[in-house]
Amino acid sequence: MGAWDTGIFDDDTAYDVLASLAIADPMAQINEWYAAVKGVDYLEYTDCQCLLVSGAVIDAALNSTAYRCDDEETLAKVVSEVTKHDPASLKGIAVENLQRVLSDISELRELWEENVELYPVWRANIEAIIGRLN
Repeated sequence: MGAWDTGIFDDDTAYDVLASLAIADPMAQINEWYAAVKGVDYLEYTDCQCLLVSGAVIDAALNSTAYRCDDEETLAKVVSEVTKHDPASLKGIAVENLQRVLSDISELRELWEENVELYPVWRANIEAIIGRLN
């Protein structure tokens, strides 16, 4: 796991995911990710990162939530693009997928759980996004 802190954008893979949103139609890409994980029995690490980043982008677009991100320009570009569309239509599925990242079917949760000290902080960050989107 390439994480250096507990925030959504404190992970190498999260930046790869953000970059992929910046070169595509972000709403189409998010919908593609959501379709790809629908009904799967186990969420792989990268899938979890896609769900976390997309949830944060939707949260930022709908609630103007500021996220610490070393690539602020790319994040702002992606959020701006998502805001132009109807991000509210994705709230329900975003919440469902974030809850799945926190569940027993998530490789990312398994990895974070190994860190007894930081796991509750990481989990609280995701629960906060869920709360804002609900």
